[in-house]
Amino acid sequence: MAYFPLMVEIEGRTVIVIGGGKVALHKIKVLLPFGVNIRVISEEFCDSLQAFSKENTDKITLIRKSFEETDILLADDNTEVCFVVAATDDDKLQSRVSVLCREKHIPVNVVDVKDKSTFYFPAITKRDDLVVAVSTGGNSPAAAGYIKERIADTLPDYYGRLVETLGNYRELVLSRLEDYDERKRFFRELLLYGEAHDGELPETVVMEKLSRYDNK
Repeated sequence: MAYFPLMVEIEGRTVIVIGGGKVALHKIKVLLPFGVNIRVISEEFCDSLQAFSKENTDKITLIRKSFEETDILLADDNTEVCFVVAATDDDKLQSRVSVLCREKHIPVNVVDVKDKSTFYFPAITKRDDLVVAVSTGGNSPAAAGYIKERIADTLPDYYGRLVETLGNYRELVLSRLEDYDERKRFFRELLLYGEAHDGELPETVVMEKLSRYDNK
């Protein structure tokens, strides 16, 4: 079954990761660029995770303890937990976390266990605010990763900058062009120009193209 891709803002929110090994570290590295605060709960932490957390002490907190139900309810600062990631090799603990999160209506990802998860991590390619996500509905993370790499190989590095530039002109274009299809065509023109000029999209070009639509 295909899953609907829902893009949500998680910056500044709290994510709980249960587990202290390399799998947990991989998920943390995926999450960190999105500005979340990550609380990692485990009785033991691998050396690479400890080293990575020391490089990101403002966003990652390691808590050396056994998991308790209260860990997924509220963070210390009374901020609601955004979602939970269970990344351990303890099947009983994984199942327990899954059941608790479902009961509390907290989204949970139990790594590599499809039927215990309520959401899945897509394979992600990120260029600043531009995010391309690939999902196989939990059927084959390896396939999702491969397809993501194929997409990343064809996506120019400047695309993130170009998307940000388009965002800067969005309100102006919306105020000048009322028709949806016309706006769509206009932004496509800007994208094509940006592609032909290595991501550069000067204001003079935007205004000149916009004036053509005004004169129609």
